[in-house]
Amino acid sequence: MNSGTTSIIAAYAAIPDRELSDLDFPPLDCQIETYSLTCLVGPHRSQRRSYLQMLAGITLPSHGKIEVFQQVTSTFDRTLWRQLRSKIGYVSGIAPLLSVQHGLMNVMIPALYHHNRSFREVADQARALLKELGCDFEPTTFPAQLSSLQRSQLALARALILAPELLFLDLPFHDLGANEREMMGELLGRYKQHRTVCMIGGLQYPQFLQRHADRIIYISEHKIIDFDSWVSFIHAEDRDVKGLLSILKSGE
Repeated sequence: MNSGTTSIIAAYAAIPDRELSDLDFPPLDCQIETYSLTCLVGPHRSQRRSYLQMLAGITLPSHGKIEVFQQVTSTFDRTLWRQLRSKIGYVSGIAPLLSVQHGLMNVMIPALYHHNRSFREVADQARALLKELGCDFEPTTFPAQLSSLQRSQLALARALILAPELLFLDLPFHDLGANEREMMGELLGRYKQHRTVCMIGGLQYPQFLQRHADRIIYISEHKIIDFDSWVSFIHAEDRDVKGLLSILKSGE
């Protein structure tokens, strides 16, 4: 890491909890800098998600340690976790929105939970955010009535309502067509400004990583390779990385 930069996430020989996985999990050592975009890539989606959730503090490492905002995640109590959660947004392309709540309420709930603000004030903010994101649907529409792109916009709005400093993207291009991926990529490129982003699923739309990625971390059962740019990643000499690159067109 260059001198003068600030790490917002640090991993020290950190290994995710394997739970029921049969995969091997190599130890991760990295420092993710403020205002950077890091993408985890590799052959196993479930493995990448385990590392992403560990970096987000959602799960604890089985070995080593993770620091988020210079706090060791294994020491979080409920109060500290709630304080930090208001600084962290998590967007999942596969996790469902609340089906029993309409779109506007889905966006509002994090702000109503974390901030002591009036319902009207939060509703106005949520409406303004949906408009800013270019949502072309009635805010009181329920998620089941929306298209895949509209649900993705809604999930992004829900994550951004707290103006997080740290944004995690879990398959943000999942279930989107080519045009929709391009539209979502433009939105994410706009809202990555002034925050740190860590993601998986970027290879489903490689043009996004080509434009915005500061770092690519390749993870497999046998190795972790840290690339300091998209260019260094696509020119890698490692045989497994070359194999992954050769199937980019088929997605992750």
